[in-house]
Amino acid sequence: MESVDYTWQDIEDAVNTIAERIQMYETQPATLKFETIVGLSRGGLIPGVMLSQKLDIPFVPIIWQTRDGNVTWKKMLIAHNQPTTLVIDDLIDSGRTYYDVMKIAKHVKFAALYNKQYSISLDYWGSTLYNDNKWINFPWEK
Repeated sequence: MESVDYTWQDIEDAVNTIAERIQMYETQPATLKFETIVGLSRGGLIPGVMLSQKLDIPFVPIIWQTRDGNVTWKKMLIAHNQPTTLVIDDLIDSGRTYYDVMKIAKHVKFAALYNKQYSISLDYWGSTLYNDNKWINFPWEK
């Protein structure tokens, strides 16, 4: 499979884009402000911390492995099931994590640095990569 290496600058640009979209949205009257950013491990941890620092919003890490069905972490996600919570991941690839999270926490907002699924309308995103089957190598995976 063909792959592409993303740089730290690519990640910072995507985080900045998400932050700008959030800040534009939050300037509208009667808009809820985010109180918590939840980063899904592993891919959402670094972008979550970066966004948390940029927007001065508390960060909560959650271990999320779709395949393991960890009840403890599902309960933690349920505890943050609020419209003032932003869940972030690095990538929407198949969409499985997104759909599983949204089944458990219907009220959260969801962000990803990159979205490969045109059928998933994220609340916030850094960039879309529709019809792109390349494997992404993130800088923290090297």
